[in-house]
Amino acid sequence: MHPSVSEPPRFQPAGLPVRASTAAGTDLWREWDVLAARLGAAPCLRPGWFSAWHRAYGDGELRLLTVHYGDRLAGVLPVEKRGRTTLSPTNTHSPLFGPVAENPDVEGALASELRRESHGRVDLCYVDPRTSWFATLCETLRSARRSVLTETVAHSPYVATDGGWDAYRAGLPGRFLKDLRRRQRRLEERGRVEIGVHSAVDGLEGALDEFVRIESSGWKVEEGTAIASRDASRRFYAEIARWAAGRGWLRLTFLRLDGRAIAAELDLHCAGAVYALKSGFDPDYRAFAPGQLLTQDCLRRAFSEGLASYEFLGNDEAYKLSWTATTRERARVQSFPRTVSGDLGALARHHARPVLRRLRRR
Repeated sequence: MHPSVSEPPRFQPAGLPVRASTAAGTDLWREWDVLAARLGAAPCLRPGWFSAWHRAYGDGELRLLTVHYGDRLAGVLPVEKRGRTTLSPTNTHSPLFGPVAENPDVEGALASELRRESHGRVDLCYVDPRTSWFATLCETLRSARRSVLTETVAHSPYVATDGGWDAYRAGLPGRFLKDLRRRQRRLEERGRVEIGVHSAVDGLEGALDEFVRIESSGWKVEEGTAIASRDASRRFYAEIARWAAGRGWLRLTFLRLDGRAIAAELDLHCAGAVYALKSGFDPDYRAFAPGQLLTQDCLRRAFSEGLASYEFLGNDEAYKLSWTATTRERARVQSFPRTVSGDLGALARHHARPVLRRLRRR
């Protein structure tokens, strides 16, 4: 079942062999899935992801902007409508937002449709500013005499795996690796250390319960960022795990000491990369760095499977930067109608952001 979706008329860009169609909603989601698979889209740009996200976090009307070449779907952009505001269906659990599109012409058509559909504020978060989509989006919005504000909201670390595991490890700080080996020896002195991976649909509910217990221990509960802190987050990650397991993408990896899980990581192996969605460890074993030991194993597996990258996702936290100095920038794009009230609102939001950030740190 897919969430309720309002489908606008299919856009027909000038000069392209495109026709309007009245395909059923379920067919459109299926077409989107086929297009995403053909183009090798990241899992967070596929219909299964947005379906789970909208059921867990959606607070508006989910709409699909589409472009067709003849009978073939060529591009999709999901947006959420809340009154006059057009939003990306994203939050802090979203690694990336953008269209699934065959080529830059389709991206331009989707940007034009977004402009036509948007009568008030536009707010799209976690866009990759290095893409042609980002440039096209900003140019299209400005061409409609709308104000456009952009800001960086995250730097997500990643490891490129093209050089091989041995070469990659040789580039890591020797002191860091020596400390990791020492902690592993100390942990092995405490008992039997094992790595286990759950990837199947069968037995998934029990594995998820064990994962959530580990991920939701320690400081994450105190800060309210743990999966168990919100029913919506628990539903979202459970649905994502089931969806991924059904496609062979799921990797729930556990580090165990004498059979007891002391660290866990939820990854998706999809589109030639590892997407590390969530991880955690038992704070009682902090001295042994179980989270870092588990990350080392997950990274090694990414190299051995010939994947292109290991994506840490989220922000550039210190434990991630122990493994890499390379990051992917994520941006927020806001646009407002060029009216007196719209310009004043954009200006106020722009200048209020640094103040709000300072207040949050207190």
